[in-house]
This record gives sequence, structure tokens and C-alpha cells, in this order.
Amino acid sequence: MMAGNWEPLTFIRRRGGQSQLDEANWALERSEAAARKLKAQGVNLVVTNFYKGFGLKTEASDIDATRRFVEYAHRHGLRVGGYIGASMMYETFFDEEPAADDWKQVDERGGPVYYHPSQPYRYMACRNNPGYHAFLEKLMRMGVEDLKLDLIHFDQMESWPEPDTCRCRFCRAQFLDFLRAKYTSDERVARFGFDRVDRMTPPAFGPFIASAAPELVNPLMQDWVEFRAASYAKRYAEYDAFLARLNPGVALEGNPNLDPSLNKAVRNAVDAGRLLEHGDIVWSEEPQQASWTSDGRLISKIRSFKLARIMGKSLFVYTGGRYGAASPDSPPHLRLAEAMAFNDNNLGMVGDVTPDGVDLTPQARAYIDFFNSHQSELAGTNSLADVAVLHSYPAVEFNPSKALVDTVLFEQSLIQAHIPFHIILERHLQDLSRYKVLVLAGQDALSDANVERIRRFVADGGGLVLAGNVATMTEWRVRRGKSAFDALQGRVSRIPAIVPSVEPPPARLNYRFENRCWQTPRNHSELIAAVRSAAPGPMPVQVDAPPSVALELVDQPATGRRLLHLVNYDFRHPLANVPVAIAGSGAVRITIESPDEPGKQTLAVTAHNNELSFRIPRLSTYALVTITR
Repeated sequence: MMAGNWEPLTFIRRRGGQSQLDEANWALERSEAAARKLKAQGVNLVVTNFYKGFGLKTEASDIDATRRFVEYAHRHGLRVGGYIGASMMYETFFDEEPAADDWKQVDERGGPVYYHPSQPYRYMACRNNPGYHAFLEKLMRMGVEDLKLDLIHFDQMESWPEPDTCRCRFCRAQFLDFLRAKYTSDERVARFGFDRVDRMTPPAFGPFIASAAPELVNPLMQDWVEFRAASYAKRYAEYDAFLARLNPGVALEGNPNLDPSLNKAVRNAVDAGRLLEHGDIVWSEEPQQASWTSDGRLISKIRSFKLARIMGKSLFVYTGGRYGAASPDSPPHLRLAEAMAFNDNNLGMVGDVTPDGVDLTPQARAYIDFFNSHQSELAGTNSLADVAVLHSYPAVEFNPSKALVDTVLFEQSLIQAHIPFHIILERHLQDLSRYKVLVLAGQDALSDANVERIRRFVADGGGLVLAGNVATMTEWRVRRGKSAFDALQGRVSRIPAIVPSVEPPPARLNYRFENRCWQTPRNHSELIAAVRSAAPGPMPVQVDAPPSVALELVDQPATGRRLLHLVNYDFRHPLANVPVAIAGSGAVRITIESPDEPGKQTLAVTAHNNELSFRIPRLSTYALVTITR
């Protein structure tokens, strides 16, 4: 449970637009009294300022305030994370570090990459530059050994979209090394038509981006996208290893913004399958704030939670304090309910630090108290699902207006039909034994090796749902002529197309499938029927509730318990007497608790045909059902 105040006073002043109250409160937010109040509210982690980019001398007084606050926080049982930004405020930093002028990112036009047009005094630094990398190691050592931080937060653990990506001499040289290492001579001929790469340079994306091309087929452009994502993952792995050598008890966290509405590798050099191999926690500042809309859309961060969990990570998200937390349609207690249900025992950032702790609504306080008092149920759980939805990198990234759209819409159907599912990446195709059904929604590009893995899954009795254009291309987006699964026999359901209810945005390479389009597809019922038909048996849980309800089923290996989280996104309309059936048999005790209701209730259970049936007496916003043998 985290609170944050990571802007140094130096930056607040240089940025401008602050209030007199901001300056007056800055030191108070970093006082022992604030630490004491945060602890009393249940907060156990504060992410505060460490290094913004002005230089260690320029930010010395800001860093001193953090050093003192760490002492206060540790005295009161709080842990502290330190923020490290990826921009360089050249007005001061280049005086302190003259070599840093060589560390800035250089775009395809030869100019510097700025953090934002409104802040042209901030150059983005290149993580591939060895000088900047050495400076970051210096910062990490200072944070661990001097400030005694418990967590290092790397902001901007992503690239800006093309054409504003770095093409400095280090990126250019490393790109050629990447091409040489990735392909043999014969493979380069098959890929490019020739085996020489020495004169290859990072391709220019500006005109191509402007043309709104729907699909990326240029092989060098594909490889440049992969190189950028692989580079960010490699640097993050190096930070992880360096921190482990300094102190393995210090956590690493980065902010790549796992926004499921974007093709993140193309746009931001973020390949979750690579990046999330490393670090301990990940931040997502996406705009998908929990809500139920008047046109029947369940807006959520469920996809991002699932993506993080399949990679063994949890998420920091804004559950209070900023980014619309005051919205009546997405109040903090609904966001906290979503995090409690789908995140891995992590409520995210519950608010900004103030001199009085964090500003919490009464309902948010009740949820935080519930979270802290139910650690025996919430810790050490694994998400259970019989259905997996594949995100194929060459499909989602290089043809997003089809593959990304189809995938998000199929997932939306599963969420609103109360079917538990996992999001998986290509790496997870190596072992599909835990699933009964695999969904391929618009995944038009699959390697021959992955096609064979999926065929074996079906041959072993697994169910397969093919929706839209699937496996008609290789991972290089070379056309096969027909789907690799055309002749596949077994438990296979085929759906010609996923039909959007809202027209998606026009095709383009830097794509955003906005949540205004997240209505369930027109053929929603057909999609759900296909999943049920492909499964060799019933789903592990069935809930007869409106589509505004989402669920997560988990187990707790240490205790043998199963737990069912229920979230009613239409929180203004509580539900009563909701039927639930869970696969299982034998004597069990089923209880229900909620921060919305007093006490714990034991529910009456009916066992029949390997199914346990019971009813939820009331679901306001959130309920936790515990099944104990």
C-alpha cells in the first residue's frame, strides 16, 4: 500500500504553475510527523524524490530531505522508494557532468528528444549510452548505500513513439550488433535478400508513421522495433543485477506503462515478455480507470493485472490521489476493490503524501483496513483459469488495428461473461497443460514452432478457439496462403470474425484502441458459446450476475483454500441473492466478507454433480468468498 510525493522542490519551481501551498507543504510532507501519520493510515511504502535530472549538486537539498525522511520512515516501520527520472535538465546538469551532452537521445532528424514540448529544458537520456549507464549505477549505489532506500523506481522505462526514438551512435552500433547476433548468414539472406548488414541504419519512421499504414511488413523496421524493446529489457536486467549485488533486499520497479490499448513495443519499446523477466514491481499509468459506463462498458485495468501476474509481478496503479480519482464514476474504493481482486496483494498508490498523511474517503479507509486485516487470505495466491488468451508479438505489434482490436474485444467478452482467463505470451505456449481452452483472436502471425505447439495442445485434448484471421503468416509476416490451422481436427471452434459494436479507430502503426470502443462485440454470445464448446467440461466458476460484475478465482497453496473475488463496477446498484457455482465436491465451509458489509457470513452450500452451489446475499462493490475444506 503505497503513497507518493516524488517531485523535488527544484523541479516544482523550474516547471512553474505551482501554488504557494505546494512550497509551504513540501518540507512538511517529508517530516517525521507525516511518516507517523502515514503508518497509522496503513501505508507501508512511500515513493519519494531521489534524482530528477538537474544534477546531484543542484538537487542536494532535495536529496538531503529524502535522506532524513528515510530515517523517519524506517523508525516508524515504513519502507521508502526513491524516484530516478530519465531526463536531463541540461541548464544545470551539463555544468555538473560535462560529458552528459553526449548522453542525450538523438531523433531521426538529428535533434534532441525532449520530455515534452512544454518542457524543452528536459532532454531524454539514452539508456544505451555507457556514460549514462555508469551514472545510473552511481545513483543506485548512492540510493542503496547512502540513502538506505528500500526500492529504486525508474521512471520512463520506455521510449517515446517514432519518430522520436534515439539514433545516437551507440544505438546505431548496437543495432548492427543485434542484427549480426540474431541471424546467421543464410537467415539474413532469407530475411533481407542479402547477408550484408554493415551499411544498414535505423530506418526512418517519420513518413511511414504519417502515412497511417495499417501493417508493418518492412523487415528492418520490424527488427528495429524488436531491438529497441530488447535494449530496454537488457538495461532493466542490468539494473536488476546491479542492485542485487549491492543489496538483494532492495526492490527494483520501473514504469513502462502497461496500457493494453496500445501496441507497446512499436510505440514505446516495451515488450512485456522481455521486460517483466526482471525487477520486482511494475508501474502502469494507463487511463483505464475502473468504471461502468451508461453504454454498458466495463472499463478496467484487469488486462494489465493479468499480464503482470502471468510474468510473476504486481502493479503499481493510481487507486487514489490523482488521474481522475475524484471522479464519481471511478471512486477510490472501486479502484481499490479492483486491485484487491486482480492484483497480487498490492493496492497501488492510494494517494499523494500530504502533511496529514494521505487524503482518504471513508469508503477507501474501510477498504484499506479490510486489506490489512485480511493478509492471511490475500497473500500467496495464484490466479486460476481454464482459458488462455494469446498475445502474439508479431500480430499485436505489427497489425494492431486488427490483432489488438480483436484480442481486446474477445477479452472484454470474457470479462463481462464472468469467465476466468489468463493472458499469455508466446513464451507460455511451451507449456499449455494448465489450460483447457486457448483463444487466438486475430493472431494472424505465428511462427512454425508456435503453430506446432498449439497443434500438440489440441492433439492432447485441449480446446482451441480461432476467431478472425489466425496463423495466415509467419512471425516475419510472410504470407502462408491459408491458415496453418485450416485442416486441424479436434476440439476446435472457428469464428469468421469478431464484429465490433463501436467502429475502431482508423488503422495506423502507432495505435490506440481507446476504451470508448470497449463494448462487447455484436457477436458476443457467439464468442462465449465457442469458448464453452471448446472446453471439455464446465468453467471452474459460474456466476449468474449482470455484465457489470467481474470475478477472479484464486487458490492459496499454503492453506489449500480457494478464494473468489467479486467486483460490481456498477456500484450504485447493489445486487442481492447472486447464484454462484464452483467446481468441486466434498465437505466445505464457504464464507463471505466485504468492506461494504459488517462481519463474516457462512453461506449455505449445495453439492451436486461435482459442483458446489451457493448464493451471494449482497454485493455492493466488492466481496471476498473463501472456500475451505
